[in-house]
Formats: sequence, structure tokens, C-alpha cells
Amino acid sequence: MKEFIKRIPPIKIKSLTSASGLLAALAVATPSLYDHFKIKNEYQWIALGLFFVFIFLLAVREHAVAQRLLAGRVYLTLQTILVLSLLSLPPNHEFIVILFFILSAEATTIDPGKKSYLWIVFFTIVTTIVFFILEGFQAAIYSLPIYAGGYFFFGAFSASAARAEIARAESQSLLEDLRMAHEKLQRYAAQAEELAVAEERNRLAREMHDTLGHRLTVAIVQLEGAERLVDVEPKRAQEMVATVKEQMRAALSELRQAVATLREPLQADLSITNALKSLGQNFQTATEIEVTMAFAHNIPQLPNEYRVAIYRAAQEALTNIQRHAQAKKVRMSLLLDKKENRVDLTLIDNGIGLPEKADKLGFGLRGIQERAAQLDGIMRLESNPEGGAKICLCLPLPSLDENEITILKTGDSL
Repeated sequence: MKEFIKRIPPIKIKSLTSASGLLAALAVATPSLYDHFKIKNEYQWIALGLFFVFIFLLAVREHAVAQRLLAGRVYLTLQTILVLSLLSLPPNHEFIVILFFILSAEATTIDPGKKSYLWIVFFTIVTTIVFFILEGFQAAIYSLPIYAGGYFFFGAFSASAARAEIARAESQSLLEDLRMAHEKLQRYAAQAEELAVAEERNRLAREMHDTLGHRLTVAIVQLEGAERLVDVEPKRAQEMVATVKEQMRAALSELRQAVATLREPLQADLSITNALKSLGQNFQTATEIEVTMAFAHNIPQLPNEYRVAIYRAAQEALTNIQRHAQAKKVRMSLLLDKKENRVDLTLIDNGIGLPEKADKLGFGLRGIQERAAQLDGIMRLESNPEGGAKICLCLPLPSLDENEITILKTGDSL
């Protein structure tokens, strides 16, 4: 017994049901013990001991059963024996059967399911027998429905409370799991963003090294040669200086493109058509590649993620055309397909067409494809029947309230 008591953790009343059971047990014990000690009979200390053990087991039951220090059915059996012992002690207080209300609630909590109600049936039978012995047949018959109904009510109520507590604990566990998953996703998103930024920086570093750095190196070599030949072969030196001038112009164009990539893609108050116009005009100025543009007049105002996806797709497509297509002309259009309920961004060039490994998308084109997928759209890259290549970003229009749709009016309507 001492070892059992040592293993019992500090008593903590976790629920209103447990507290109510202890209060009810004390309420029954108080008048019964008062009578025992008032008449000072030989059973007073026995009654005190039985009540103490009953209340003690009631207080530690939740911990003892949960930690498997005491089996649930053993607990109910011990408590039933204690109640029967108290009922058998003179002066045979009938109200002690109230303790069966507590045990009825405990039975459906400890042993949930239909079998738990067998304990309630047993308590009802015992109560009927007690009233039959102490009060007679008529009192037993009158008490049967009253106590049976009370026992079943307390048992059902306790079972419902236990199920609610289990559901609450599961909800708390799920909420904690969701919170942890959310924190992990936030960390993963931050890491992915850092990786994307690092990858973009590395790409820009490679671009500037391979293009601007190369041109500057060639220019330095040409100027050094021109410096040596300026007195000996002035004509040759002049040609070399002219070559350097062309190299510097090309380097300036590439630098503008790099700076344009680093800029904020869109201003909050700038429509997508105006943004694309500005992009096309700047590209034409920097590269001397002719850009013709056509935009539908009935494009609704799009959410920012759509605008950024369209702008970045056009920006990346123009960059690829400058680097790989060897094109002289580009046609950029943004049209509204009412039948398919989508908006299509299309860029067509008159260059050399798709490379042999066009199915292996580079970083920029993969970025366009991923942006399209996030918005349930698609990206198509294909050869242009008239020569060159064609890229199309097709995005389904988002669901907008009628009051939120604003028709954009642009100078270049179809």
C-alpha cells in the first residue's frame, strides 16, 4: 500500500466532473460521520476509515487509472465494496446509496461503451435490495425507477463529457500539429526565398561577367592596341577605337537590361498594359530590336499576382529573345479570350527559332512555368510557322465581383 501511495502523483483536479464527485462524496460523508460520532458507537472509526479510503481513491482515480497503477474494473469493484460496507454499518444510512451516482458517472468514464452500463444495472439492483432489506418491498419498488433513472442519467452525462474531453484533446493536438506544420512551412518558404534570391544573384553575376565583363576586357585590349598604333598606323587605330565604341554601346545596352531586371516589376497604380508598354519601349531603346505591341481594351483589372506573373513572363521572354533569338522584330500582345475566360500574353519573334534542346527549360522559363501553374494557367513554347519562336502565357481570369471589375482603357486597342 505504501509503495502504491508513493507512485501516486500529486492530486490535481482536472475537470468539473472530478470536483463535483469529491464534493458529493464529502456531502454524503459529513452527516453520516456526524451521526456515528454523535452516538459514539463502536463503528465510528470504521466508518471514518471507509469514507477516507473511498474519497482518497476517488481523488487519485484519474491518475492511477491513466498510469495503469490501478485497473478500472478493480477500482470500481473496490469502491462498490466500500459503499456496501458503509451501508451495512449501523445505523444503516440509506442516503449512502447516493455514492452510486458518483460511481455510475465513473463507470462510463473508465470503461466507455455498452459494457459500462452493466455496472449501472448492478448498482440499481444493489440499491433495490438495500431498500428492500431496510424499508420493505413497497419502498424498494418506489425507489427502483428513481435511482435507476438517476444512475443512467449520470452515466450518460459522464460518457458525453468524456467524449467531449477526448474530442477537445484531439482538437488541441491537431491544432498544435498544424501550428508546428505552419512554422515549418514558414521556415521552408523563407529558405526557398533565400535560395531563389541567391540563385538570381548568381545568374546576374554570371550574366554580367560573361557579357559586360567580356566586352570591357575586349575594349581594354583594343584601346591598348590603338594607343600603340596611333602614331604608326592612325587609320588602323581609328578602326580599333570605332570597334571599342560599338563594344561600349552593346555593354551599355546589356547593363540597362540587368538594371531593368533588378527594378520593382510593377508600381501599385500602374495598369498591366501601361507596364508592358513601358517594358517594350525600354527594350527597343536598349536593344534596337523593333517591338510592336497590341493590347485588348477590355482587360479587367487583375490582382497583383497576375500582373506580376504577366510582367515577369514578358520580361523574361524579351531577355531570351535578345540573347538567343537573333531577332530583329518582336510582336507582343495581351488579349482577352472571352470564350475560354482567360487572358493570353503572347510574344512572337522572327529569329532563328527554337534551339534543339528547347524541351529543357532554363531557369527563367521554368520561373514563368511555375508562376503560371500557381495561378492554374499554362505556358506554351513553340515554333512560329512564319519563322522564329512563340511563347504564350495563358491565365484563367480570377473570379471578381461585378463592382470590382474596372475596364482599362489604353491607347493601343485592337
